[in-house]
Amino acid sequence: MRKDSSYYKPTNSLLASLAYLIIIITGLKAGSSLIVPLLMAFFWFLLFLPLVSKLRSWGVTDFFSTMVVFGLTLIILIVMGSFILNSGQDLVANLPLYQEKFYQLIPKVVNFFENFGLSLDKNSVINLLNPSKIINYTTIFLKEMGSVMTNGFLTLLVVMFLFLESSLFSKKIFYLSKTEESKEKIQLFVDNVNIYFLTKTATSIATGVLVFLMLLFFKLDYALLFGLLAFFLNYIPSIGSIIASIPALFIAIVQLTLLESSFIALGYIVINNLIGNFIEPKILGRGLGLSTLVVFLSMVFWGWVLGPIGMFLSVPLTVVIKIACDNNPDWHWVSIMLSDFIEEKKIKGE
Repeated sequence: MRKDSSYYKPTNSLLASLAYLIIIITGLKAGSSLIVPLLMAFFWFLLFLPLVSKLRSWGVTDFFSTMVVFGLTLIILIVMGSFILNSGQDLVANLPLYQEKFYQLIPKVVNFFENFGLSLDKNSVINLLNPSKIINYTTIFLKEMGSVMTNGFLTLLVVMFLFLESSLFSKKIFYLSKTEESKEKIQLFVDNVNIYFLTKTATSIATGVLVFLMLLFFKLDYALLFGLLAFFLNYIPSIGSIIASIPALFIAIVQLTLLESSFIALGYIVINNLIGNFIEPKILGRGLGLSTLVVFLSMVFWGWVLGPIGMFLSVPLTVVIKIACDNNPDWHWVSIMLSDFIEEKKIKGE
């Protein structure tokens, strides 16, 4: 009896899709050293695209506007990258001093909890809150970020050519679009991506500045470095702010009093809740956010594929995928699964 081949089609299609996905992921991981600079270039391109568009609207030529943005990018990358690398090296050099202060603090913490009838093992506390691990993880991320910035010759070249070709490339895309509907979808996708990156960058700058001012007020060591760390990790909603606060709180505990450290911890909570839960949703609106589970899983996945920089790029990459799926009816369900918000009317089927 001949079997209906259509019965096997969904299974074969699913297996083929999984095979393609595995091949793509393997290729991304194998070529991460080349892909990371390209993704960083795309990231910078999206950040400065509104500025280039504004310059062009004023009658500035493509070449001159590109040179202006290229010069700004070069200055920012060199200055910020050099500072991050130097500060990270200085932090590692001072690690033994902070470790010694930390070990002196542990008996006091153990005695404090024993007064309330809670018995703690000193060695267990040291292993749980190992300062060398905290600082090492922080410096690895900063070193990777600083290296990409200071040694990003490929990134700079790609950024330059992206801006030189941006106006022509957009014309090609619209020319290939067969219908007005497809043109509108492409324009909507570009607009949503630009809005997200501009808003996220603005709120990340605000977060970094507020964290820096707070730590400067308490005269904490490496206040500017921790402000930059808060800026970078603010691109990772919810989880990023927690990660950014850990090294700063560790330095605060060994350098400042317990009361001052508590105020710093409270300050981190207030700043990140104010910006992440009130200001960002007001500007972005509902629908562009990612669920906390998706944020965590994307951070783990992209960190595994692309290394420490992948953690920084994880949410922007996932948001771009979400926006692209949101504009495609066939893949709209992917956008819904990634989202942190669903309209009540759609749930009720109204």
